[in-house]
Formats: sequence, structure tokens, C-alpha cells
Amino acid sequence: MNKGDIFPLKQKLYAACEASLERRLSDVQTALAEAQEAANQETKSSAGDKHETGRAMMQLETEKLSHQLKEILNEQQTLKMIRPEHTNQVVDKGALVITNHLNLYIAISAGRLLIDGKEFYAISINTPLGLALKEKKAGDSATFQNKTHKILQIS
Repeated sequence: MNKGDIFPLKQKLYAACEASLERRLSDVQTALAEAQEAANQETKSSAGDKHETGRAMMQLETEKLSHQLKEILNEQQTLKMIRPEHTNQVVDKGALVITNHLNLYIAISAGRLLIDGKEFYAISINTPLGLALKEKKAGDSATFQNKTHKILQIS
């Protein structure tokens, strides 16, 4: 990969991670609003146990969604600390890592991203693969799930 192509590519990967977070945030906020609306619509019925079970299930769903919302907000903060224009010499946050098996963007866990017809995986440095590669340099290798990943390039 040419050095001149790296900066625009990292900007596109960063933007794709932002978009992924925005979609997830919107989905969770919508689900929370719907759960709140359902709780507000819930009326006391003569079937008391059924009513209480329904309210408890809604409360559990709201707590789960609130936890997801907190995780998304934390990931947004993590992403804001990354500077796509920065060139990395070792695998760390913000690095574009090309291995013999995968193209990785070390940022947040956004999964598979298609950029300019090429496949990349946005992962957190705290994922098992991210930790296996952390602080490694071009030419180094790391084994993950019985597969040796040789680092071909870091940007």
C-alpha cells in the first residue's frame, strides 16, 4: 500500500467507525424510547402477577439497553482520542495494520468494513487479537486462534 494512500484510507476507516457508532447509538436510543413508551402504556390489570412480570421484564430490557448506551458512549470517547493523520510505528490505537491474513484498523470494535472495495476489520486494541498484536512492529508475528499473523505493514 502506497504511503500517499494511507492517510485518506485511515480517514475513511475512522469515518466508517463513527458512522457505525452513530447507527448503534440511534438504534439503542430508539429501543430505549420504545421501552419507556411501553412502560408508560402498561396499566394495572386484574392479573397482578402477569402485570408485575411484564414490568420486571421491561425493567431488565431497559437496564440492558442502558448498559449498551454506556458502552457506545465510551467507544465514542475512545474514537475521539484517535488521530487518523498520525502514523503508527507499532500496533496501537489508530494503527492501520496489514497482516498476511487480515487488514485491521485498531480503533473500536466496529467489525467488517468495506472501503474502496477492500475488506478491513475495525477492532479494539482490547480484543484478543488486538492484545496479541499490541506493540508489535512490521515484520513481527502473533498467533491468534491457531493462525500466525505476520505484520506486513503498520501505518
